[in-house]
Amino acid sequence: MKLILTSKPTNEPLSLATALNHLKADSGEDNALISALIKTARQLAEKETKRAFITQTWKMYLDKALPEIIIPNPPLQSIESIKALSGFQSIVDETSAVSQAVLSTASTVGFEAEDTIIVNRDGAREEEKTILSVQVGESLTLTENLEFAHTSDQADRVEKYTLVSKAEYNVDRSENSPGRVKLRAGYSWPVHREFASFIIEFKAGYGDNTTDVPDALRHKILQLIGYLYENRGAEEIPKGISFKPYKIYWL
Repeated sequence: MKLILTSKPTNEPLSLATALNHLKADSGEDNALISALIKTARQLAEKETKRAFITQTWKMYLDKALPEIIIPNPPLQSIESIKALSGFQSIVDETSAVSQAVLSTASTVGFEAEDTIIVNRDGAREEEKTILSVQVGESLTLTENLEFAHTSDQADRVEKYTLVSKAEYNVDRSENSPGRVKLRAGYSWPVHREFASFIIEFKAGYGDNTTDVPDALRHKILQLIGYLYENRGAEEIPKGISFKPYKIYWL
């Protein structure tokens, strides 16, 4: 399993004013330091508890997909998409791009298509000039060619994937344990290449706002900020500050 953070939290569990008050510090020259300590404390606490605090988006890459899949970093808010990469690539060049369908999907019901896709994964070029459109809720088709000419060696390679319909699986969003995704009766996951090719994008966290994080957890983070402020350069949580009630142990 590989996890990639694709959208960072836009807030922190504690405001600068709250941290300043706790530290008995005056607003001024230490503001930048304390703001950085708030972020560091949150990251350490998330690592310790294996949780997400403020809303953030992740992509999880799996080699194989079981009928029931555990989603890390609870609490789970939503499953944004489930995609399965095929073992083949489409080649997009100046002669084929206008008419070539580069992505096929089982169903787009419940999803919104992305406007662009980054092409040419060989590293020679990274462009976002490929425009995709949804047709009859079933397929995504290339509708505009790249603006530059290509040679056969520079042809843009786009991996095909299947987008799994939300109607094919159930989601468990339990706050106090990892989320789960399970196939509904009569369905199966799409065939894929079985190498980082089953991709689940999900949102996690207690909410968008500082106050969405439980008060008891915010108090622990405040204690950690105090420790980090007094022990500049510390990179771990001291034994005297326990996040045990919030730890997820079985991932």
